[in-house]
Amino acid sequence: MIASYSLLGLLGNERLLLINIGVLILHSCDSQPRPGTGIPATSVQKQPVTDCSIALKFINDYAEFCTPKSPPVSDSDWVGRNPLLTDNFKSAHKKMVDDAFRHDPELGLESDPIFDAQDFPDKGFELVNCDTGTGYVTVRGKDWPAFVLVLKVARQGGKWLVDGAGEVNIPVERRRKR
Repeated sequence: MIASYSLLGLLGNERLLLINIGVLILHSCDSQPRPGTGIPATSVQKQPVTDCSIALKFINDYAEFCTPKSPPVSDSDWVGRNPLLTDNFKSAHKKMVDDAFRHDPELGLESDPIFDAQDFPDKGFELVNCDTGTGYVTVRGKDWPAFVLVLKVARQGGKWLVDGAGEVNIPVERRRKR
């Protein structure tokens, strides 16, 4: 009887030892520093949440800008001053416009590269999809649901900004077919 009690006590100690090891492992994976232990916190990098509302705000602002008014301002000036756009977007748009006017000084672009079309929905756009993994955002016209447009958001300077829209920085295979 004493031998079996000792054996049970040993098994109980092994179980307790295993539980203690498990607790130690779990605590060593904690990302918080242990005050007074000299053990630094592990750096766990959290991916910033993609802000797709920036794309929707930009495209609705652009649609409003493109609605006739006076005095007119050039698209390139508006794009160049827009704080919702990445530097990459601004330079790609400028290059598209400049190249088109060099090629055909009278006509320039045959369509609006941001809308990837000649016309656009009068009442603006609504969000259809936001792919937080890739930053691609799909919108459609409020009064023209068949008008679908793809934009892209990216982080620049710690902020989410629009990095592509329509033909600007959007690969052909990502654009919506019309």
